[in-house]
Amino acid sequence: MTTVLATAIIVVALLAAAHALVTALRDRPMGVDHLVVLGVLEVLLVAQAVVGFVKLADDQGPRSPATFVGYLLAVLLIPAAGAGWGLLERSRYGPGVLVVACLAVAVMIVRMNQIWSGTGV
Repeated sequence: MTTVLATAIIVVALLAAAHALVTALRDRPMGVDHLVVLGVLEVLLVAQAVVGFVKLADDQGPRSPATFVGYLLAVLLIPAAGAGWGLLERSRYGPGVLVVACLAVAVMIVRMNQIWSGTGV
């Protein structure tokens, strides 16, 4: 895992969560701007997955690669699931779902860094 890419993902996820929180507090539904931010987040996550699999193929990485791969694949699903659910929920709870989804992505990236470095067994 690269620290720069992981940091970029965490920053984008937290900014997306803050943007969705403001929208939810203003009692507005999810909009196109949320989809754009989630798209950027998804592109970063795909890049992270590619880098992670390449490094795992070169025998770099954690002692327990199965857990890391599980996180790597699961984190790709969260923004898409959040976007779908948020679009279906046309009240302020749609952006609320995005807040939870983006925070989950940030937490999972932190956990993946712990697994990669061997500090989070």
